[in-house]
Amino acid sequence: MLINKNFEQSPVNLAGLVNDAFINRKDEQTVLIFLHGYLDNAASFSYTLPLLTDYPCVAIDLAGHGHSDHRSEDAHYHLVDYAYDLHRFINTQKIKNVILVGHSLGAIVCSIYAATQPKALIGFIAIESIGPLSQSELTTAEQIKHSFESRDRAYKAIKQPKSMVELVKARCAISDLSSAMAETILQRNVKQDPNGSLLWRTDKRLRTKSPMRMTEAQANNVIANIACPRALVIGSDGFDKIKRILNERSSLFDHVDTVEFQGGHHVHLDAPEQVAQFIVKKIDSFE
Repeated sequence: MLINKNFEQSPVNLAGLVNDAFINRKDEQTVLIFLHGYLDNAASFSYTLPLLTDYPCVAIDLAGHGHSDHRSEDAHYHLVDYAYDLHRFINTQKIKNVILVGHSLGAIVCSIYAATQPKALIGFIAIESIGPLSQSELTTAEQIKHSFESRDRAYKAIKQPKSMVELVKARCAISDLSSAMAETILQRNVKQDPNGSLLWRTDKRLRTKSPMRMTEAQANNVIANIACPRALVIGSDGFDKIKRILNERSSLFDHVDTVEFQGGHHVHLDAPEQVAQFIVKKIDSFE
């Protein structure tokens, strides 16, 4: 059974889904921490966690997503800040032995944390992610310009969802998710007002553009500084960009156990049994 739990910490309070093994964990026990992708939430792992009942697991809603708090009005959503939230979470929860499992954006956040906290982790499993995305330094001014424009748009009132049916239809139209998968995730991203109307839980500022992406050299430096054992899961029908960049960064993944399962970018939802079995296999090899 998965349990919703709130975690108080600075600079932002996080929420997530935990299993019974996490609630009853012993101090020295290895804990699996799951981080979801962009505009998803902890429910992204609700197909996988029930298959890992023997291991303490917690799936976190990143700041501004799901049930976690929004950042303050004077703050924004930067990769490094997500990584610091993870750092604070591990410290405030006094988790000593950590295996990170991240999907897409969540895996990028995990890679930054892993690169800067080499002694904190037992291992790191990325799903459909090959480290930070990069952009040429020659586009710096253009990136900042687009960031300003997206922040201006974020001040405008957001349209609230009319119904779950419409939400699911819209999400399926722009992703590889089935209706059931999309609804599983979206239910955690919305809430009801006293009249029963749906409101967004997620922060509208999540859709603003980053003011500056890493260069390829900076992204490679992050990956090269990950000292813990790593593994990679990709979907057979996942993002083509992932496979392309993996080929370009092949020297940084020479010793990374890489598997491909049938599925799309959300391969952990398409093939939860295979992904869970692979996680268990890696737990044994990491430890």
